[in-house]
Amino acid sequence: MTDVSAVDANSATANDAGEADERLAYRSIFQRLFIRPEIGAIIGAIGVWTFFWAVSLNFGTTGGTQNWLDSASTLGIMAVAVSMLMIGGEFDLSSGANTGAMGILFILLIRETGELGGLGASIWIAVPLSFAFAMAVGFFNGWMVEKTALPSFIVTLATFFILKGAKLGLAKLIVGQISVTFTNDAHGYAFWQRIFAAEWERNSHVWNGRDLFYIGMFLVGTILITLSVCEMHFVRRSEPKPAGLGLFGLGMAGFVASIVLFHTTDGVGANFVAAAVLAVSVVVAMVGFGQWRYEPVAAAGGLRLNAGITNYLVAGLVSIGIAVACAFAIDSANSETLFFPFTVQGLRAVLIMVFVGVGFMLAMVAANRALSVNPITKGAVSTVIAAALAGFAFVVRASSEAAKFRTELFSVLLLCALALFAWAVLGTRFEERRRTDASADRLGTRGLLLGVALLVFAVIIRHLFVTDAELEAGVNPAKFSVRMLWFFGFTAVMVWILGNTRFGSWTFAVGGNKEASRQVGVPAARTKTQLFMIVSGAAWLVGMLLAFRLNSLQASAGDGEEFEFIIAAVVGGTLLTGGYGTALGGAIGAAIMAMSAVGIASARWNSDWRFVFLGVILLLAVISNRAIRDRADSARR
Repeated sequence: MTDVSAVDANSATANDAGEADERLAYRSIFQRLFIRPEIGAIIGAIGVWTFFWAVSLNFGTTGGTQNWLDSASTLGIMAVAVSMLMIGGEFDLSSGANTGAMGILFILLIRETGELGGLGASIWIAVPLSFAFAMAVGFFNGWMVEKTALPSFIVTLATFFILKGAKLGLAKLIVGQISVTFTNDAHGYAFWQRIFAAEWERNSHVWNGRDLFYIGMFLVGTILITLSVCEMHFVRRSEPKPAGLGLFGLGMAGFVASIVLFHTTDGVGANFVAAAVLAVSVVVAMVGFGQWRYEPVAAAGGLRLNAGITNYLVAGLVSIGIAVACAFAIDSANSETLFFPFTVQGLRAVLIMVFVGVGFMLAMVAANRALSVNPITKGAVSTVIAAALAGFAFVVRASSEAAKFRTELFSVLLLCALALFAWAVLGTRFEERRRTDASADRLGTRGLLLGVALLVFAVIIRHLFVTDAELEAGVNPAKFSVRMLWFFGFTAVMVWILGNTRFGSWTFAVGGNKEASRQVGVPAARTKTQLFMIVSGAAWLVGMLLAFRLNSLQASAGDGEEFEFIIAAVVGGTLLTGGYGTALGGAIGAAIMAMSAVGIASARWNSDWRFVFLGVILLLAVISNRAIRDRADSARR
């Protein structure tokens, strides 16, 4: 019989020694995060949003958010479905034409009969009939790929031409023109219009307590995320130390007091006092929580900087210094065109973002190298980075004329600097994990998910409601369509299926190696056919959303958009070779593309050049995905 204690001891020894066996090697929460397929897309989305927020007036407002979210919804539904299919190792070049085909088929089913008419069916009948046809198209694609052993590229290209020709031929045959329309006279329209085209008018929903709720939810979510990350990063005490709870409570009381000070006082001096109280309170609370919960560092060591750490840190600080020089040397108010596509102020924003981004990336490499020396060295380097970030925040405040930079960006940068400093302090005082703790990871994961959910909920509430003060100030109206709910819901379902079901495991298996998966009992043919049907089902949903939104569709609707679906999937971290990617990545890729299109218009650039921007994003995404894939592979060795 195997000695369980001996196995545990051997596993712990292997973890401590850092052996290469992926079953035994421990990876921290940050290592696990940075080998996720969608991490490149998340970083890219943050960068794209920040860039267009900086160079345009309306992009970061609720109206701007509504614009790019609405654009991302239909694109995102298809990108998520195509991501699933690509993970399974196949392509569907008919997916774009299929969206238009499903919408046109639906309209022809419900149009009144007669000369240049349709079948006159009830929408209650047309909806399931069109969905059944969509499933048949998906099944046909999958069946043909399996039976003929032809590449899915060829099979679905043929389907693309069939659908494209059918749309044009039927439209001209039945209605005598390339555009097919319908009215709201069809039976069941009122019900199905709410399902596929309902809208939420923000300015019609007033809630004066919105900001208080938003701040409360945001703070609670942030605290939960912070404590959950600590739970997944540090070693638990064998016996909790209750004295730490008193210090934690004192810090939280100071934290609440600082928030009250910010909202009840005014002036530079009062804000400075409130900020100081906030900073001290956060550090005290985190140290108190750590003393209660985690093992203290056995040997913190002393400051020992080597050439590798120093070179990266100095290079990072120099890059940040160049950004600071650009901030003061280039006029932030000059809107004259310098060269396409930049104005003077636009070039200034780009240079600052590039040099600051590179600078902090180099500095974080130095911090990562310092971790292998000892906790004190890592803490010292992290503190220098936090100080540089805080200093840059004051540079932004001093060199910017726009209110959003002097207030919003300034505050965000200071809070990030505070979080980094608090983390540096914790790292010097408490032991970081070197082996798996299933209980702590489970608790931390639940807290992390709850915290993220609260943040998302807070942001949603912030955008859905207005206050009387905003209405009096003449806030621009915004409408949120039910298409966004379909996008979020479809993405959530696909993410759950891919990550928590046997079908999701089969999808990765057939995408990685179809024949090998068959040998271990995976129904490869059925799985791939079902993936094609998911794409076709998504095309039907998008067709319904478009039909009810426009009440009219051109015969060319959707043609060529399949490449945008594939681009969004690739930008989201899905490999063209299959077997690797996420459904969430496809949604994020669609958001990046939508933000780019809306952001270019908001920045008043020539939108004819947006495909250049799209091509650059695709190229960067492929390079980034390859780097992340290589990092994931090396982490397993």
